[in-house]
Parts: sequence; structure tokens; C-alpha cells
Amino acid sequence: MSATATSTPMSEVLALQRAAFHRDGPPSAAVRRDRIDRFAHAVLDNTDALVDAISADFGFRGEITTLVNDVLAFMAEAEIQRAGLGRWMRPRPAGGRVLGTAMRLGGLRAQVVPSPLGVVGVMGMWNFPLTLTAVPALTALGAGNRVMIKMSEKVPRTAEVLANAWHDAFDVDEVAVVTGDAEVSQEFAALDLDHLFFTGSAEVGSKVMAAAAANLTPVTLELGGKNPVVISETVARQRESMRSAAARVAAARLQNSGQACINPDEVYVPASAARLFVQDIFSAWGESVPDAIETGQTTTLIDDAAFERIHALLEDAAAKGAQVIRAVSSDAAGEDAMRRDRVMPPVVVLGVTEEMRIDHEEVFGPVLAVHTYEALPEVLDRLAARPAPLVASWYGPDDVDFRTFVASTRSGSVARNDWALSSFTPGVPFGGVGRSGMGSYHGRYGFDRFTHQRSVVGSNLPVSITQFTGPLVDARFQDALRSGVDAYRRLLRTRLRG
Repeated sequence: MSATATSTPMSEVLALQRAAFHRDGPPSAAVRRDRIDRFAHAVLDNTDALVDAISADFGFRGEITTLVNDVLAFMAEAEIQRAGLGRWMRPRPAGGRVLGTAMRLGGLRAQVVPSPLGVVGVMGMWNFPLTLTAVPALTALGAGNRVMIKMSEKVPRTAEVLANAWHDAFDVDEVAVVTGDAEVSQEFAALDLDHLFFTGSAEVGSKVMAAAAANLTPVTLELGGKNPVVISETVARQRESMRSAAARVAAARLQNSGQACINPDEVYVPASAARLFVQDIFSAWGESVPDAIETGQTTTLIDDAAFERIHALLEDAAAKGAQVIRAVSSDAAGEDAMRRDRVMPPVVVLGVTEEMRIDHEEVFGPVLAVHTYEALPEVLDRLAARPAPLVASWYGPDDVDFRTFVASTRSGSVARNDWALSSFTPGVPFGGVGRSGMGSYHGRYGFDRFTHQRSVVGSNLPVSITQFTGPLVDARFQDALRSGVDAYRRLLRTRLRG
């Protein structure tokens, strides 16, 4: 049974929002800013409740993780959208400055008018339940749309806080929040929306896309993948540089206990430096992991199923010959306690082969596969044969090897010397390619994602262009047209010979 903050069935909410959208027309910049401010204030006014709810939904997640990755990221995007929408929503001349001027002088007026899509559906993700839900929803509001939000069923307490907060700030024909289980999510994805935004796994994303296809609903999919990290030969030759790179990779793998779509999954290290690199990884973990576990400050895995799935991946790898090295060892009682509390210490896996599930499945936990290479082309060939990840990372200088890496790989984005640059840098698009997603957002890219670029063209010409499209046209025009086609053919032949 579906539920919204108003207990109104989803289909009725959609009808209400669509009717309101057509009744009121595209909102002004002032209205859009007001909606952004109300939406953001509803979140910030419930910050303490959200921190507590997210931690309770996970089992435990520290306040700083939520404040930085959810609240602060949301605040920054709210201000970027608010500041930019006035410029982004303005009509602009078509054809560029020279062609546009020529068309106007000739009697044609052509504009591209950014137009709201209508009703946008947003299906949020549980791992960062505020920012991965609220940022696309707020962006859709800034683009002038009405918004329906489906919260992840894995974070029911967080969903309740946000549903109540947004219900108090908005009428249901502006913003509505839907809660419920996977069956409700399936029903939501099948709604006749004007756009559907989904964040999650590739497996679920394909089902969402299939459900949306019945209505030809355009989709944006933010997925994930096996995010690779390459340690360059330059870094491997410099002891301090490699130690620094290892420390950053180790920290990145621990973020949210590995439950982030941009976390590194696998690292490629020059064979000559692999042993030292692994030592550096464990040295970095040793400075923080034991204390975090002992004091109960480790973010827990979201549920028992996640814990068991990751353990199954490790058992499969070990059974097929991989070396599984844990950062923290414990007796049987300690293992049972960590399993009960869903606390997973970080793990390095060596000797991963294609027969192992962990070589293909996104782990979504604190597990790092380390591969060795003799020369960079080996890595590039391997990555070219695998699905495109969300983020590909490089540790080393911006040199020829790095530029070769960028040119020879496919990924949603590339980060150099830091894992989260593509997600946290203002003004750059965030999104995947291939199995890691389609479409991007953040800043202007998000506004454009939820906007239709509509051409509006008018004529003051003394003649109609339709006159020259057939079937009955003046013979002189037809001869001139044929001459033009022949001239262009000759031009192409000349270019090809040259």
C-alpha cells in the first residue's frame, strides 16, 4: 500500500501536480527561489532529527559523516541552484551571435526557451539518504517543475522526518513524498511522469528503466560500478608519494564503510611496489580502524543482507584462490559480535581472477581488491574490456601517462590524487556512462537535466519557407538547389583527396 505525506494515492497526486503545473504555467524566478528556500529550510530546521534518524536507520553512523556528506552537500547545492537559475532560465538567441544577427536582419526570430518538464519523480537512495534524494528534487524545483519523491524503504525513520518536514512546507500539488516497500517503488517507477530520476544499483536501475519505458518516461540513472584506482609508476618510485596515495585510498575505502557509489573498488599498482603499497594501506587503517571499532564509531552496514552478501563475496574469492587479508582479527565471540552489529573491518583481497564474483560485482563495503601491473597498457586493456565505472582515479602527476589514461578509458568522471573530486567540485557534472548511469546533474547540469530546451521561431519574411519544400516549386529554384548539392559534393571530394 502506498502512502504519501497526505495519504493520497500516487496516481491522484500525479494528477493534482500535473493540473497545477498547467494551471499556473512556468514559475517565475522569484517563485522558484521561494520553493528552494522552503525546501532547504524544511531540511535544515530538522538537522538534529535527521542526524539521529539516519544513524538509527543504519544501526550507527557518526554525526560528522551525515553533516558533511548529506547536510553540507545539500546546502551548497541549494545555494548554487538559487544563485544560478535566474541566468539559466533566460531565453537565448539561436544560432550563435553571427548567424542569429543575420536571421533577425532577414526577418526570422529564433530563440531557445528553457521550459520546465512538468512533474518529475525522484527515487532516492539509502546510503546518503538526504543528498541523493533532496539534491535532485531541489534541482527539479529550481527548474520549475512539480516533484514527487519516493524515499528508500531501507531508511524508514529518515523518510518519516523528511516527509513530515516537506509536507509542512508544501502543498501536495507542489511536492509530495511517497514511502513504502519495493512494491511501492515499482508502482512509482511505472507512473506516467514527465521525467524519472533514480539513484541505485545497475540491477535495479534496469528494472526502473523498463517500468518507465511503458510510458516513454525519460530517465536519469545514477548508478555505480567497479571504480578503479591506478597508482602511477611515478608515484610508485617515490616512497613518500606512494605512502600518501595509499593513505588517501585507504581513507576513501572507509567512507560510509564503503557504502558509496564513488568508493574505490579496485587498485592497480606497479608489481615492484605492490607489497609496500599493501603495507601502507594497512598502516593507514591501523591508525584509525581499531579505535573506531572499539569505541563504536564505525558506520554499520545498512542491513543483515548487505553484511551476508559481502561475506559471501569474500568466501567465494578465498575458495577460488584469492588471499583475503583483514585489517582486524578477532576471536569467535568478537566475530559474532561484529556480525550482530553489522560492523565490518576493512579487507584487502589479492590474486583476484575473473572467475570470482568479487571481480564483477560492486562490493558496497570496505573491501579493496589490489591488482599488479608491469606496464600501463595492461591496465588500459583490462579497463577497456570492463563496464564503464562511475569514477576512475589516478594517483600521479598530470603527465603523458595520465592523459593517456583519460583518453583510453571510459568512466562517468576522472579524479586525480583524490577520490571525491568529481562529486564535491562545484560547477562540474556528476553522472555515469554505460552501466554506471545515464545523464548528469549538479549545478547548471542539473537544471538542464530537468528542463526542455524549447525552440521558439517566428517569421516576418515576405514569403513562406514552405513554398520551397515541394511538391510544386519554381523550376529555377529546383535547378539552383541541384547546383548547390553538386557543388557540395565536389567540395567533399576535394577534402577527401587532400
